[in-house]
Amino acid sequence: MEMENLILETFARAFEPRTRAAYDGSRPYAHFLMGIARNVLLEQSRNREVAVGLEPYESQGELPEDGGGLTQLLEDREVEALVAGFKEGLSAEERALFELRFGEGLAQETAASRMGLTRIQVRRREHGIKTRLLGFLQARGYLEGLETRGWSFFRRRGDS
Repeated sequence: MEMENLILETFARAFEPRTRAAYDGSRPYAHFLMGIARNVLLEQSRNREVAVGLEPYESQGELPEDGGGLTQLLEDREVEALVAGFKEGLSAEERALFELRFGEGLAQETAASRMGLTRIQVRRREHGIKTRLLGFLQARGYLEGLETRGWSFFRRRGDS
């Protein structure tokens, strides 16, 4: 039921007049739709994070019966702290690009116009940031089986 609601919400947002107007018609629609779905999932995740803090076991100092939930929460916090540390090491321009592309989920073209750059400049800088982020996280024990290839996102080594 929850998955069905997420799918319905994704398509409802995809066909809103404002969203339809934002689609440039040149990029594959599947990628555009996946971006909308990702944002819906992120919102759901954020809403759950707020609800987790209101659960009775935290106010009573007890641990939840499902240790996986606590473990996941702690790991998520650790990764968030690592990403925040990584962002502190970025220049002001790189940090702005990081926020526009990965925080707000804007398209490269939109991010480029906001930053006064060309799309290819944004694309190259984004690739550099992703490569450095991967190295940063790998040095701290995360994403060890991944690498960058060309302009694409990270892929597992050995996959073609």
